[in-house]
Amino acid sequence: MDLKKRFFLYGFGFAVGAIVVFFIWMKKDASFDYMPDARVLKNIQSKTLKKTIPSQLFLIGHQIDDLSLSNMIKNGNVDFKKSNTNTEPCKTYWVNTSFKDFKLSLIIENCDSIATLKKIIKN
Repeated sequence: MDLKKRFFLYGFGFAVGAIVVFFIWMKKDASFDYMPDARVLKNIQSKTLKKTIPSQLFLIGHQIDDLSLSNMIKNGNVDFKKSNTNTEPCKTYWVNTSFKDFKLSLIIENCDSIATLKKIIKN
């Protein structure tokens, strides 16, 4: 068997395998949450989010509902330089996000069973 035919057969098999894996992946509703940013945000979203009074007042004042807050956390970026990840038992994360036309920083305390929205800073 010559070299061209081997490359053709290899490429054909690789393409068919990639298509099969793609369709299996889509049916499982799998997500790629292996980066530190994505893991932290997914962990925060999996817990009950408690809000402090100042954060509740900010949300009410800017007409931000719970669904919008959940989307802001989901689409946010964790600023690990400002976050305090060495404290026990709760770690504090700065999540930079945006809502409508302004940028926000959410300060979230992430404990074992509950996450607390401590403060919201408008940038």
